[in-house]
Amino acid sequence: MQPDRNAIATIVLNTLHEMGEDLDRPELASADESTRLFGARSPLDSMNLVNFIADVEERLSDDFRIDITLANQSAMSRTHSPFRRASSCIDYIMECITEHKT
Repeated sequence: MQPDRNAIATIVLNTLHEMGEDLDRPELASADESTRLFGARSPLDSMNLVNFIADVEERLSDDFRIDITLANQSAMSRTHSPFRRASSCIDYIMECITEHKT
């Protein structure tokens, strides 16, 4: 079964909430779709972002048996990073899942 956007949003936001608790960052513990993931005002540093992406990939594999690499050439070559905000990350994951199925 292919996950819908709500299922992906749950994975992304739960991952951020857990990171917020682990890192003692309230802005992540209360993350929503507008939360910044990348950039000057992001509560994540570069290593936190890498860990976040790896955790999301692992959850997609565990929960839905979808094995995709999110930090790929497509993501890195875009004008606007899909990891700028939680919402853009969720949309990007949905794109990757759709492409993975074909």
